[in-house]
Amino acid sequence: MRRRYLIQGQPYDVVVTRGANGALCVRRAERQCLVRAEPMADGRLGLTVDGRTQPVWVATRGDSRFVHSPATGAVEVEALHVTAASGGGSGGAASNVLQAPMPGTVLAVHVAEGDAVQAGQVLMVIESMKLETTLMAPHTARVQKVHYAVGNTFALKSTLVTLQDLEEPADETP
Repeated sequence: MRRRYLIQGQPYDVVVTRGANGALCVRRAERQCLVRAEPMADGRLGLTVDGRTQPVWVATRGDSRFVHSPATGAVEVEALHVTAASGGGSGGAASNVLQAPMPGTVLAVHVAEGDAVQAGQVLMVIESMKLETTLMAPHTARVQKVHYAVGNTFALKSTLVTLQDLEEPADETP
């Protein structure tokens, strides 16, 4: 089955088929991996990818799954509906809006409005479910607005930081 997922704002097209022993075979471009998820006694899932297992918490809202692991922090995975009109390409720019993957509290803000940032640069550190998550710039941009300060709490999918492409002039309105 062909599927499209939006992971942290970036689209990914994959083909998913049933593998042996209940595993899923996930293929993207030239890469293929076997994936299995099994419930653990403490409420987490044991997510196994190509034989390596990692415990993760999963929260669901609509078509989105919020997967939180100590290795990656919280990652939003949204299932998109692939239609003939949407095409099959994996193009598309990374989002300029960084949203909260879970409700939580801001622990640190590393940028200010107007700062130029590079892809992968740390923007903010948040805490959700007693676990810290580092939010990084998805691409080179300028910080247009930081919506929350240290100590502020926020809801699921709240806009935490808004970026703008470097070519665009800064919006001077408050």
